[in-house]
This record gives sequence, C-alpha cells and structure tokens, in this order.
Amino acid sequence: MEAQSEYQPLLMDPPTAVGNEEVDRTVFRYAAVGDGGTKRGLQERHLSMIALAGMIGTGLFLSSGRALAQAGPLSCVLGYTVMGTVTAAIAYVSAEMSAFKPVGGGFVRHAASWLDKSSSVSIGWNFWYSMAITMPAEVTAAATLLEFWAPGLNPATPISVLWVAIAIINFCPVRVYGEFEFYFALLKITLITGFILAGLVIDLEVFPGQGRIGVRYWKNPYPLFREYIAVGTTGRFLGFWSTMISAAFAYGNVQVVAIAGAETRNPRRSIPKALKRTFVRVIFFYVLSIFVISLLVPADDPRLSSSGDGTATTSPFVIALERTGSKVIPSLVNAVIFTSALSSGNACTFLASRTLHGLALDGHAPQVFLKLNRFQIPYFAVAISVSFGAVAFLSINQGSSQAFVWLVALVTTAGLTSWVILCVTYLRFFHALKKQGISRDRLSYRSPFQPYLTYYALVMNVLILLFSGWTSFVGGFDTSSFLSYYLNCLIYLLAYLGCKLYFRDKLVPLEEMELSPEIATIKREWLDYDHQQDKSWYDRILNMLF
Repeated sequence: MEAQSEYQPLLMDPPTAVGNEEVDRTVFRYAAVGDGGTKRGLQERHLSMIALAGMIGTGLFLSSGRALAQAGPLSCVLGYTVMGTVTAAIAYVSAEMSAFKPVGGGFVRHAASWLDKSSSVSIGWNFWYSMAITMPAEVTAAATLLEFWAPGLNPATPISVLWVAIAIINFCPVRVYGEFEFYFALLKITLITGFILAGLVIDLEVFPGQGRIGVRYWKNPYPLFREYIAVGTTGRFLGFWSTMISAAFAYGNVQVVAIAGAETRNPRRSIPKALKRTFVRVIFFYVLSIFVISLLVPADDPRLSSSGDGTATTSPFVIALERTGSKVIPSLVNAVIFTSALSSGNACTFLASRTLHGLALDGHAPQVFLKLNRFQIPYFAVAISVSFGAVAFLSINQGSSQAFVWLVALVTTAGLTSWVILCVTYLRFFHALKKQGISRDRLSYRSPFQPYLTYYALVMNVLILLFSGWTSFVGGFDTSSFLSYYLNCLIYLLAYLGCKLYFRDKLVPLEEMELSPEIATIKREWLDYDHQQDKSWYDRILNMLF
C-alpha cells in the first residue's frame, strides 16, 4: 500500500493578491484523511489533555517521595522546576517542527528530512522498542496496584484483561483512544487539584495537638538541601542532581502530542495550542504538588524512602494527607494511580504503532506496516507493538522475572536519547531556515528564545544522560546499575554507526532541505477550517471547556 497524500486540496475562492505575491486560494487544508491515510479524528481538547496525560504518570504519584527524601524540600522543588524548564523547551521545539510539518511519526521523520537518514532509522527503531517494552511494564505496575484491594490475586488475570483492553482501544478509531486519554487526564487533574487544595488547608489550619504546620519542615532542624551519598556541599549537590534525574524520567513522553497531532484536525493550530501550555502545567501539577508534600511531610520521614514500591500506602500523596484520618484516601489515590499506569501503557502502544507506521512511510520499515483497517488505523503496526504485552507475563514467574527487568532496563534512558536527537534536528531546521532566507515569521508557530532555548535543552539533556548512572561508581562498580543506565546509549550509537556504514549517507545540506513547499502550504491553508466542521453538542461543550 502506498502512502496517501499528506494534504488534500479543497477549492475555495478565486486567486487573491497577498503582499507582492499572487496566492491561489485553493486551500490545501487538512481534511479528514491525514498522513499515510490515517484519520484525523482527534479534537483540540483531546490533544490538549493528552499533553497532560502523557506526562503525569506513576512517577509523580509514587516515586516523588523518594526524591524528596534524598534531596530535601527546596532542593527537590528546584530540581523539578529546572527539569520542568527543559521539558517545556522540548515541548516548544516539538511544537514548532510539528506545526511546520505535521507528519505521522513526528520527530523521527523530521530527523530524516532535516538531519540524516541514519539518525531517523536508528532513533526511530530505538524509540519504537522503548515504547513497545514500556507498555508491559506499565501493565505490570497496574496489576500490582490491584493487589491493594485484592491481596493474593493471581496477577495473570489483571495482566490479561489490561493487555486486551489496551489492544482493543488501539485497534478502534483514534477518537476512542482520544476519549479514553481525555477522561484519564481528567481524573488525574481532579486528584492533583484536590490534593493541592486539601494539603494547603491542612497546612494552614490548626489541628488538635499539632498546631499550624506552616513552613515547619522548611526550617531548622530540617535542612533545605539534604546530603546524599557524600557530605557537605558535594552531598547537597548530589541530592539536587538525583532529583534532576528523577524528574527527567517523570517528565517523559511529551512528544506524544506531536505524534498524535498528525491525527488531529487542523494540526498546525492544535499542536502548538496544546504544547504551549506545557510549562504552566508542569509548574502547577508537578512542582506545586511536590511543594505541598514538602510542607506536610518532613524529608527524613522513613516512609518516603520506600515510596515507589508500587503500593498506594507508600505514596507521598497518601502520607501527606494522613492527618485527615480518612480511610478513603488510600483507595482513591490507588485508583487514580491505577488509571495513570493504564493510561501510560495505552499511550506507549499508540506511540509505538505510529512510530512504526512513520518509519514505514519513509521506507525504513516493512511496507506491511502501512496497511490500515476500516477505521484507518495502521493495524499491523498496532498488532506488532501491542504483542509486547506478552512480556508482562515474565514478571509473574520468579525464574523469568529478571529477564523482564533487563528488557525494561534497556530503555531507561531512551527518552533522553530521543530528546537529544530532537534538539539537534531542530537546530538543523532553524539554521536551514536562516540559510534559505526564510523568516520564522512565516511559520505557523514560532517557539520563543530560539536557538538559545534549544541549546539549553540540548546541554542539559546530554549532561543528565552522561551522569544519570553516577551512583554505579559509588561504593564499588555496580555492573547491573551501569548497564541499566548506559546500555541504551551504547545500543543507539552502534545502531547509528551501523546505519552510516549501510546507507553511507551524509547530513542533509542546509540549502537542500525542502522547506519552501511547506511554507507555500502554510500560506494556502485555511486556518479557520476547524470551526466549520460539524460537531455534536457534546464536542462543542467539551472543546469550549478544555
């Protein structure tokens, strides 16, 4: 099956003069069929909430407490804030490239156009595997969470049910995926907003025998910067750096918006609109949550060190609200963490399938992955991606569980590797515009402070990538820990060098990048196309609210 045209012309008005040029008002607007024949069935509200749902996962609800215990309150808040700026930079860069050229596969295919073929193939397959293998990890986490209500439950049962559910959602029309992610995100927003409000009430109110908490845990005898591994200034810095690494892993998958955007109506407007709000969301949902936890729980609380073990009872959210005496809160938090794990697994399968479909569109994967079902879903790409769910059963058997751990460990730093390639691709794109004399004022969306913001994100990601496994060298060399952090980097480098030897390709010259056709399309595109689409009252109300 051949890839279908990315743009579909629809006749509008007669030619009209714009500036010094005659522009044909024949509009290459984004109709129902998108890149590679997929259906543009997502609304702006879907994309907006997916931007949020893809980022808020089990890391915030379970692992953030450990970061607080290692770093201290101010150090932890600063670490999440700094890494939030890096995440926002990635979101802005991704928005600019995807609004300029919204294609299936997102940054993977942008790398082929603006960097080189070897980078696209190596990072594409690396990203596909990382997403495909992360899905069974999330399914396993969700199955573990169910044991909170049903101790002794055979994990094979929930794993099977969740695996089938994710498969059904991804084989259905893309709108079904969008609706599930929309409501999953709504649950997370409700919990976090309620937690922040309840936490502030607890902190400011006077409870019998306790008095006002205020900033009690932000002053003596509680240090703002805790020492970690070492003592003195070095120990305090290592505590801060450990938080940066935790935050980097917690903030992953922001590129889901750019990839899902190719299946959204009017992606040149929808993608930037969803991603421009990333920094505000990061500050509100991540940093403010960490801040409230640090107000209510001292960093030396021993329960924080065990948070992240997969149970709601050790969640810092539950620990922070225990003063309410509510028996419902642990169950409520566990329910939302469960939906977060399911949502993350669902998103990983979506990302994996669309990446594989995008690779096939560029001829870097078997053409069978271009085939679509009647819902215009790349069902072969979904099938091979969702089949990795079988790996989750390895976690059940004591003898094979180590194999499962190693398969997941291969992708520990895959997200950071993808972000590095994304930054390099954008810098090539930015300088190509300059080389060809194309003003960024002509783009659908211009990210701020460029190219300095991208250089900042690139440097930070490289540093975090290089020093992510520094604890492997403390107290003797830990081979297992070292490989879990750095094996993916090595695999990517070997894959890239292998592609270079096979393709013998060079960097795409700046002056030869095909940018003018996209500029012409932007000029012809009817930006108000989306508001004239027929929408139900349900869609109109939700689009207005979200």
